[in-house]
Parts: sequence; structure tokens; C-alpha cells
Amino acid sequence: MINRLYTVLLAVILLCSCSSHSELEKLHIGISAYENSDLMVKLIFDDRFSPPAGAIGCCWGNAQKKGVFWGAEIPHKVQAEWWDYKQGRHYRAVFIVQRDKAYKIAGNLPSVTYYTGKTETDVDPYIIFGFGEKGEVKMWISNSQFASGVKGRILEEIGSAQATWEPFELTDEMFN
Repeated sequence: MINRLYTVLLAVILLCSCSSHSELEKLHIGISAYENSDLMVKLIFDDRFSPPAGAIGCCWGNAQKKGVFWGAEIPHKVQAEWWDYKQGRHYRAVFIVQRDKAYKIAGNLPSVTYYTGKTETDVDPYIIFGFGEKGEVKMWISNSQFASGVKGRILEEIGSAQATWEPFELTDEMFN
């Protein structure tokens, strides 16, 4: 009886410790926005982690501002909040990430060839966020930071939302 109990406990421990998702060795997180924008962005992953985002002003689908994280996981949920200074709007959105799709892509990233002719076969995943002019936010996974001058780049959507917004006014106190 005790042996069966130990066997069942061992099986439960093994099942709980095995997961289809694991930490990625290296994960790049980048931010992009519509052309000629003026945004201040804040992201929160799974209600606990906030990667640095900051100010951004262009280049939809390209990781203009980015950070690199080792031993990172792709989040389950993303809360995005941004201030569009050109529009005077404060946006908020929450969405669920397609983690299964993201991990499948991250595990099979194709090589990329740069304009110099150099081919990189051991590519790391990029998570790129795009903030649109009408309050849309998209989350992609890619094998390259930029599209320009890169052959073989993929950009697959793994999450999106339409934000709600409220107006705000710029005040002198915001800059002191």
C-alpha cells in the first residue's frame, strides 16, 4: 500500500514538474508604434513583472526600444497602458497571450539573412509590441528586431486588444 502511495506521489510530482512551456534562454522584448507618434508606454506581465518600455515614436512592428531577458517566460496576460501625447489620450488594454503558439514558434525560429549577406541560424525570439493610432495594441513574436534589410524574418501575432481611452492634458507639473 505504501509503495503504491509513493508511486502515485512520484507520478504526480513528475507530471507537475513537466510542462510544455519552459523558460527561454534569452528573450528580447521590443516596443513599436505608428509613424510620428509620441507615446509613453507601460507594460505589466501576469500582474507581477513590468519590463522597461518608456518613450517611443515610430516604426510599427520593429523593436525600436528593447530589453533582453535571460530565463524569461512568455506571459499569460499583458496589461498595456500608454499615453499618446500627440492625441492627448491615455489608453488601457488587457489581453491574453497565445502561449502555445508563441512557444511553438520560439522553438522553431527560422534563420535570417542580413543585408550584409551574413546568415544567423541560432536566432533568439523577439516579443514585439505595437501601439496603433486608433488604440489597437498587438503582440508579435519574431526572429529579428527589424524588417528592413532582413530576409527570412517572421512576425506572427500572439495577442491583441482594442484599448479604451480617456483624455488627458499636458501640464507643466508633468515635466518637473
